[in-house]
Amino acid sequence: MVRPPSVDSNGMKKGAWSEEEDNKLRAYIQRYGHWNWRLLPKYAGLSRCGKSCRLRWVNYLKPGAKRGNFSKQEEDLVIELQAQLGNK
Repeated sequence: MVRPPSVDSNGMKKGAWSEEEDNKLRAYIQRYGHWNWRLLPKYAGLSRCGKSCRLRWVNYLKPGAKRGNFSKQEEDLVIELQAQLGNK
């Protein structure tokens, strides 16, 4: 089996993000903000697509992004709301 290339036909990098790429994205957004995700990689010096940058920021790098297990209070809230509202 052949390993897939890490760069697609458009020259966009695929696969895991490096610490250097994370730092570039974090620094650019903290300095200029995120005004246009499709153009951001070009100005930030990344060879990624805008969607990849947006997802990386929202899910991993954004300050206050909560990851991990639910707290006991959050679990209780989910159970209570499911009992009240059902699956809708």
